[in-house]
Amino acid sequence: MSSLIGRYHAFRASPHFSRFLKFATVSVITTVVAQTILFVLYPDLVHSAMGSNVIATCVATVPAYYLNRSWTWGKRGKSHLWKEVMPFWIIALVGLVLSTVMVGVAAHNADHITSSHEGKIIIVHLANFVTYGLIWVGRYSILNKFLFGPGTHAPRTDSVVDTTAVHSGSSADRAPASEPALVPVDPAN
Repeated sequence: MSSLIGRYHAFRASPHFSRFLKFATVSVITTVVAQTILFVLYPDLVHSAMGSNVIATCVATVPAYYLNRSWTWGKRGKSHLWKEVMPFWIIALVGLVLSTVMVGVAAHNADHITSSHEGKIIIVHLANFVTYGLIWVGRYSILNKFLFGPGTHAPRTDSVVDTTAVHSGSSADRAPASEPALVPVDPAN
């Protein structure tokens, strides 16, 4: 038991804990967005549960990307189309395909489960919610390791340390041995 408590305290002290809570918060926000859109669209405006799910997921993916990138992982600056945006949308597309299949199966089988119109709608919503819940932890791991995590941040290119600089002149003009000289980097090179 003390081993579990120790692991919990280590997790709470790690940078993953704060990111994990932020990721969970973003997930709650985007789930509310997606479920609201699904509720508004299905079945009155869009008669297909699968079509409604596609629209809801696509709309909710936009705030999910920006909130996760900037708030959860603290990345700033311009998004990279091929290293961040496209992989994020591919991950979202995989979730979309899985949830759309599950929503379609749920909508198709809802008649066998209940005759209530409201019951059928609840079954469709539950299929969407459960599917995204199952892929949630895997999604955090992929985003942290490959898209937004600390190892994915580009190194600073505004200056580099020149440890081979030869200084001339008096010792007062030289940088102390413990402080290497900084040389600006020309972005054109």
